[in-house]
Amino acid sequence: MWLLRDLRTANTVSDVTSSFDKSGHKTIETAKVLLSEGRFDASLRVVKAVLLEDAENADAMQLLSEILEKMKEPEASQACAKLAEALFETEHIERSALTIDPETVFEAGYRMIDIRQYDLAVALLDRCFDIAPEDATLNYELGFALMALQQHDRAVKHFEISRRAHDDFDTSLNLSVCYGLMRDLGMCRKIIARLEKLAKDEDEKLELAHRKVVLQRLDKLRWKPELTYRDWLYALYGTVVLRQDTDTTGSDTEPKAENYKSIAATMLVAKGVLEGLRHVPEVVEFYSPNSRPFAAVLARLLDVPLEGYKGPDRPDKALLVLDWANEIIGPHEAFSINSPSRSIFAYGLSKMDPLPITPDMVAHFTYGIKLPWSYEDSSEPGLVAPESAIPEILERAWDLESNPDIVKAVHDTIEYYSDKHDSIVMGNTRFPQRPEFSAEVPLQKPSR
Repeated sequence: MWLLRDLRTANTVSDVTSSFDKSGHKTIETAKVLLSEGRFDASLRVVKAVLLEDAENADAMQLLSEILEKMKEPEASQACAKLAEALFETEHIERSALTIDPETVFEAGYRMIDIRQYDLAVALLDRCFDIAPEDATLNYELGFALMALQQHDRAVKHFEISRRAHDDFDTSLNLSVCYGLMRDLGMCRKIIARLEKLAKDEDEKLELAHRKVVLQRLDKLRWKPELTYRDWLYALYGTVVLRQDTDTTGSDTEPKAENYKSIAATMLVAKGVLEGLRHVPEVVEFYSPNSRPFAAVLARLLDVPLEGYKGPDRPDKALLVLDWANEIIGPHEAFSINSPSRSIFAYGLSKMDPLPITPDMVAHFTYGIKLPWSYEDSSEPGLVAPESAIPEILERAWDLESNPDIVKAVHDTIEYYSDKHDSIVMGNTRFPQRPEFSAEVPLQKPSR
C-alpha cells in the first residue's frame, strides 16, 4: 500500500520536460494530452517546467489556468487566466505584461503560494520586485515563498525589507525561523527579543515560547558542523526519531518499500527505546486498520494490552500508533494537548506535508512508504490484509530479538536522547501542546 502520494508519473514527466523547443509548444501539447486523460498532477508538472523557463509564455499560463480549474482551485485558476489574457495582449509589443501590469502578476504569484506552488510564485513575484522593490506586502510574500523553498538567505533579505516598512509579529517570526534554520543563533536571539515586544495574543505568546525552545535545542547542537534529520526533528519539534538511518529512507520519486523483517526490526527498536526512555505505555492503541499490525506487534513485544482508538480521554497511559502521520489531520484538535496519558507514534512522517501537530515519536522521515498490506485493497498483487501481516512480523521479531544491529540502534538512540529528556515532547508536561509540523526541516541529499 502506498502512503502519502502517487509518484508513478514522475519519470515520464521528467523525460518529457528534459528538452523542449524554445516556445514550449511541443511540451504544452503533451500537457494538454495529460490533462485530457485526467492526469492533472502530471500535466501541471509539465506546464510548470515551461513557465519556470519562460514566465511570459501566454499559452502555458492559459493552460495552467485550465489545469487549476480541473484541480478545483478556482481563485488560482482565475488569477492565471487574467495574467494569460494580459500576456496575450502584449505578445506583439516591446514591453511584457509582467512589467506593464504588476498587480495582475502579483495576484497570480500570491495565488501560487496559496496552492503551494512556491517555485512558480517566486518566478512571478521576482518580476514584481524589479518594479516595486520596497513594497512591504510583496517582500513578505516573496520571502514566504523563498522560505518554503528553503532558500533562507534570500528569504531573510525580503523579510527585512518588509519589516522596515511594517514591523509585525508574523514578519519577525518568519525571520526567527529562517535564522534558526540557517543556524545563525546570534541573529535568532535578537529576533526573538524583538518578538517579546510584539507578541500580544495567546497564540503569539505560544509561538514565541516555541521559538525559544527551538533556540535552546539548537544551542545544544551548536557543536555539530552538520545536522542530521534526527537532529532537526528534535530541534524543531522535540520529536524522538527511532533510527539514525532515517536520513536515507525513500526518495522524492520512490517510496520506502517495507517488508516484514524491516518492520519487525523497527518495532524492536521502538520497544527498546520506549523502555530505555521510561515511556512504556500501559496500553497500545491502533488508530486505523492499516496501523493495527504495528500496534499489535508492539503491544505483544511490550506485553501490554492492544485496543482500538476509542476517544481522546482515558485514565491509563496509552501509546497511539499511526501508520502515517497524515492520518491525524481530521481529529487533530483531540491530540493537540500533550497529555501525559497519551503519546503518539507514527511509523512514517512526510518530509513535505505540513500537519497540525507533530507525532511524539517517528520511525521513518520520508516521502512515502509502501507497506506489504492494505485494508482498502488486499487483492492487489503482493499485498495481504492487515491481520495476516501480524504473525509474519512477530515471527521475524522473535528471530531478531538479539540481533546486534538492533541492540546497537536501541543503544545509540537512547544515548542520543539521554541529555535531552527535558526538551523532548513525549510525556513532558513542560509542553502543554504538541507543536505544529511545519515541514521546514532542511532537506538533504541521500549519501551514495
